[in-house]
Amino acid sequence: MALDLVEMNKIAETWIELHRLPEESSEREERFWSHERLWELIRDDPEEAWRIIQIIRQEGSDLILSNLAAGPLEDLLAAHGERFIDRVEALARSDAQFRKLLGAVWQNSMSAGLWRRIKVVAGPSW
Repeated sequence: MALDLVEMNKIAETWIELHRLPEESSEREERFWSHERLWELIRDDPEEAWRIIQIIRQEGSDLILSNLAAGPLEDLLAAHGERFIDRVEALARSDAQFRKLLGAVWQNSMSAGLWRRIKVVAGPSW
């Protein structure tokens, strides 16, 4: 079931707020639903998860990009990388910020072949 733009933005905005708050903050608990929801989408509706990842990455700070790379983007690529690799390569070739984002992704459970393709278009590790 496709999410509307309002719902996608709410998940993205809340996810960003969550990652800006201190670990021990009670306000983090109130926003943790966004992390869980994005993880569910990665598992059950990767196309919608991809769209939300594209919204989140527009925030652009290193804090948010590093959390996005080592979290939802890495999880999406580990679970569905073969489905998304052509898009990932095309976007990385035309978008410096996305290349930077890919530079902070780890291999996780991605196949060696998929990982090689990502590393070719990714920016340097950071």
